[in-house]
Amino acid sequence: MKLFKNTFFRLVSIVVVVFVLANQTLSAQINCLDELTSVSDFNDLKAKPITNKYGNVEALKVVYDLKAKKLYFINSKRYKYHYDFCLDYLGHNYNQHQFNSYNYSATHKYKRYLLANINHYKSNDSYTLELSPVDQMRVQDIEFLYRSIQQASYFKNFKFFIHTARLQQLQQQFSIPTLQANDLYGNQTYQAISTYKSYGKLRFVDLDDKTQPNISKHDIIVIDKPILELPLTAGLITTNLQTPLSHISILGKNRKVPMVAYTKAMTSKTLKQYNNTYVSFEVKQDTFYIKPITQKVFDRKTKARKQSLNYLYKDVYTDSLIDMKDITIKSVNLVGGKAANFGVLQKLSKKHDFKVPESAFAIPFYYYETHLKTSGADTLLQKLIENPSASSTSETLKAQLKTIRKRIKKAELDPVLILAVEQKIKALGSYKRMRFRSSTNAEDLVGFSGAGLYDSKTGIVGDSVKTIEKAIKKVWASLWLERAYLERNYYNIDQSSVAMGILVHRSFPSEKANGVAITKNLYRKNYYGTVINVQLGEEPVVDPDEAVTCDQLICYSGTKTSLYDRNIVEVISYSSLNNNKLILSEAETVTLTQQLELIKKHYYYNRLYKAKSSYLNYGLDVEFKIDGPTRNLYIKQVRYFND
Repeated sequence: MKLFKNTFFRLVSIVVVVFVLANQTLSAQINCLDELTSVSDFNDLKAKPITNKYGNVEALKVVYDLKAKKLYFINSKRYKYHYDFCLDYLGHNYNQHQFNSYNYSATHKYKRYLLANINHYKSNDSYTLELSPVDQMRVQDIEFLYRSIQQASYFKNFKFFIHTARLQQLQQQFSIPTLQANDLYGNQTYQAISTYKSYGKLRFVDLDDKTQPNISKHDIIVIDKPILELPLTAGLITTNLQTPLSHISILGKNRKVPMVAYTKAMTSKTLKQYNNTYVSFEVKQDTFYIKPITQKVFDRKTKARKQSLNYLYKDVYTDSLIDMKDITIKSVNLVGGKAANFGVLQKLSKKHDFKVPESAFAIPFYYYETHLKTSGADTLLQKLIENPSASSTSETLKAQLKTIRKRIKKAELDPVLILAVEQKIKALGSYKRMRFRSSTNAEDLVGFSGAGLYDSKTGIVGDSVKTIEKAIKKVWASLWLERAYLERNYYNIDQSSVAMGILVHRSFPSEKANGVAITKNLYRKNYYGTVINVQLGEEPVVDPDEAVTCDQLICYSGTKTSLYDRNIVEVISYSSLNNNKLILSEAETVTLTQQLELIKKHYYYNRLYKAKSSYLNYGLDVEFKIDGPTRNLYIKQVRYFND
C-alpha cells in the first residue's frame, strides 16, 4: 500500500490529504462482520451517509436477523441499502415494498430484521445508533439492538440518536444513553454551506473594523463574526454555523460561490500561512481544500468575459392600484415578483387549507417611476448608469447611491396616491397596521432570487410616525441600496430596466411562529422530503442573531408514497429559544408540508417557473407564519429556489 502526498490541504483535520492506492482491500473482499473489534474494522465497512445532514460523518449499516438471532455489520461500500444486503447475502425473498412495510413496522407479525445505521461523528469521536425516519421500531427493540451492538463493538461513546418527533415523544421511556439533535448540531466543527470551487486571494477580515475593509469580488474571506449581508466575494470561510435557508446561504448557492463554516478557522495555521496569497478554494460536503496558485493562474481563471446585459421588462403605464384577483404570475412586469407570486397564493388559498395575509393589493411600477422623475432621482441614476467609471471606487458608489435614496425619501409623495392607498386599505377591512413589501422585477426569478436585497416597511393608517408615505418611499429607495445594486451588477442586469412595485397587506405584530421551507430535500438529492426552518414569534429565520438557532426539520408527509404513508418529522436542530422542544406540533408540521406539496404541484405542473428539473428536485422557497390564538397557517411568500 503506497501513500502519495499531494499539495492540497484538508482543513477539517488540518492534515495533508493522501490518496490511498491499492488493487485490493479488505473491504472489497467481505460482505459483513459479526463484530467490530477496532477502528480499522469500522473503516473497512464505512461509507458516506445517504443523507448528509451534518458534516464530517462516517456511516455503516447494521442488521439484526430476528429469526437467526444474529447481528451483521454490513460492508456499506458494497451495499448502499439494507434491502440489497438482505437480498444478496441473507437470501430473503421479499420484494422491496414488502421488505419496507414489514421491517419498518412496529409489530413483529411479518418483521424479520431490525435495521439501523451506525454513524461516527468525527468532530467529537462519538458513535450513534440511528434509525431510518420511517422506522416505527418499538422502544424494547431499539434497546435490544443497541445492547447487541454495544456488546459486539469497541464503541465507548455510543448513544441512541433521538432524531424524529415520534422518538422525542418516547424519550422518557428509554433506559439506554440517548442524545438529541442539538447535541450534534452545536458540536459541529465543519459545515458545508455552498459546495463550489473558486480562485482568489485568501484574506482574514475583521468585520468589526470601523473602517470596514474593502472586499474585492476576487477575495476569499475568513471571518469570525456573524454577517447579515454577504459581500461580493470569491468565497467565504466563517466560524459561525449557518442555517441552510438563511439569506447568506441562499445567496451563496445562487452565486455558486464556495462557502463553509469551520469553527477553528481563526486558529488554523494552514489557513494563516496562505493569508494574502492567491489560492484555489473548493468546498466539499465533508471537507474543503486550499491550494496555493500563481498570479498567472489566478489571472487566467478570473479573466473577465464580456457578457451582454440582461434587460428586464417593466410596465410603467398602468396608473391604478391593482387588486389581487387581477394578479397572476405574468404580472411580474407590472407589480414585481413578490406580488405576482402572492396573487397565485391567494387563489390557491381559497382551495386549500392555508391563509394568506388579509387586505392585500399591489402598487404598480407606474407610481415608482413617476416619483423617481418628480424627485429628480432619475437624472442622478442616469448619470450613474451611463458613467460607471465615475463610481469605480466603493466609497464613490456608496455616496452616489445614498444621494439617490435621499432624493426618493425627501421628495413629497403624490397626495392622490396616499389617499388612494388609504381608501383601498379601509375598503378591504379593518386593519390599519399594514406591511409594505418590496416587489421588483429583479427578484424571485429563475437564476436570480434577490433574497434579502430590498427592504419592507410598516405603515399605519392615521399614525403620525409610521406613516403610509414614509413606508412607501423607504421601500422604493431600497431598490438602490448598495447590496442590491452590486448584486444586480454581478448578474449583469441592466440597472435602467429595474423597477419597484409594492405588495401591501396587513402586518403580523405578534405571530406565534415564523419560518421558511424548501419543497425539496436539501440533504439527499432526488429524494422525498421538505426542509423546514421555524422560529418562535418574530425572531427571524433568514437573518438570525448570533448564537440563535431555529428548528430545522425534514418532513416526509404529503408525498402519497407507501414508504411515507404516516406522519414523519425528522429533526436536525431545535430552536435555542424553546428549550429543546419543537415549536410546531407534529400535526402542524404535517399540515404545513401537505399544503406546500399542493403549492409545489400547482407551480410544477402548470410550469409557472420554467425550470429544467425533476419533480423531486424542484424547489420552491416559501415563507410562512403561525398566527392568532387558533394558530392559523399563513403562507406569505413563494419563489423559485435557485441552488
